[in-house]
Amino acid sequence: MVNTNQAKDLIEAHIQTTEVVEVPLIEALGGYLATHIFAPIAMPSFSNSAMDGYGFRYMDSLSTDTFTIVGEVPAGKTVDIALGKGEAVRIFTGARVPSYVDTVVIQEKVTREGNTIHFDTTKVKKGENIRFKGEQSKEGDLVLHENTFVNAAVIGFLASLGIDKVKIFAKPTIGLLYTGDELVEIGNPLPEGKIYNANSYTLQAALAEIGQSLSLVQHIADTQQATEQAIREALKKVDILLLSGGISVGDYDFVRSSLQNIGIEEVFYKVAQKPGKPLYFGKYGHKRIFALPGNPASVFTCYHMYVKPFILGCYGRNNFRKEMDYATLTHPYDRKKGELTQYLKAYVDKAKVMVLHSQESHKLDTLPLTNCLLEFPAGKTILEKDEKVKIWRL
Repeated sequence: MVNTNQAKDLIEAHIQTTEVVEVPLIEALGGYLATHIFAPIAMPSFSNSAMDGYGFRYMDSLSTDTFTIVGEVPAGKTVDIALGKGEAVRIFTGARVPSYVDTVVIQEKVTREGNTIHFDTTKVKKGENIRFKGEQSKEGDLVLHENTFVNAAVIGFLASLGIDKVKIFAKPTIGLLYTGDELVEIGNPLPEGKIYNANSYTLQAALAEIGQSLSLVQHIADTQQATEQAIREALKKVDILLLSGGISVGDYDFVRSSLQNIGIEEVFYKVAQKPGKPLYFGKYGHKRIFALPGNPASVFTCYHMYVKPFILGCYGRNNFRKEMDYATLTHPYDRKKGELTQYLKAYVDKAKVMVLHSQESHKLDTLPLTNCLLEFPAGKTILEKDEKVKIWRL
């Protein structure tokens, strides 16, 4: 058995990024860049006006506050007007600044009479209201690092540079096998002694939240033969295999023995934690296997603490503990035993965190309220009010 930090370290050490694929820019949304991005053009690519106003030569304003308008420069037009002393051009936001113009005064500061303008030149600085070429970045500058998460802002930024394709890490193929002869599919009547299948839906939805999906979902019977056969077939089709249930030591738990028979190399089995103690992690060549306990809260916890950061690491994220944070506990909380690290369903708001009720591993009623897991460290039995505690944001 390993502790929680050892489990995280071992899993992180086995991350292998997926292959690199080039995709149209919009299809990169939700992925991670597989290469650095260098600016193909300067940005702005030309000096332009930041406001609607009037462009002039600053040195002229040192001797006069009256200018004659000799032309107009709308956005999208390339107009290079030569200015004489005391002359100005009407210019609009985004319009290319003529080479003779070095300052723009906004129209609100100007009094215009026909083709003549007047303004207080003492309140205008040289270079004002001009976005100069290369001010943001120069051609060839590193503008985004490899492993950057591609969100809408990144898409817009890259589009502004004229980039239409990017290289990202491909989504890993993920499969799920879930055990339990007691499970009934939702939408069907529930016989006495049976329970509805919740875990597969929890995992499918949780994966969808990070832009992933299951390429294989299968309910397997609680027999050695069915379990072993399903695992063998699944490993032919997926990069990451998730199993739910059947990993403990009961008479009908056949997952671990099946993994051993197939030749899966066990990285660890069991973590000193609650819930989710009988967590398994193994490898089979370049494939990775997680076997999660069957209790719904255990599945939820193990997914967020171990499976999710692993999958995102394979997909290109380079911070395994990104969700870790700290908050102040709003109330005291105690437990009888302190041998295990416990992950408590909790709710955090503005750096204040409260522990929710129904902490048992079979209870789900407070999961809809849960937005973080509070880590109750091993070796402690009491958390004090206002104590700074570690949380893992979901």
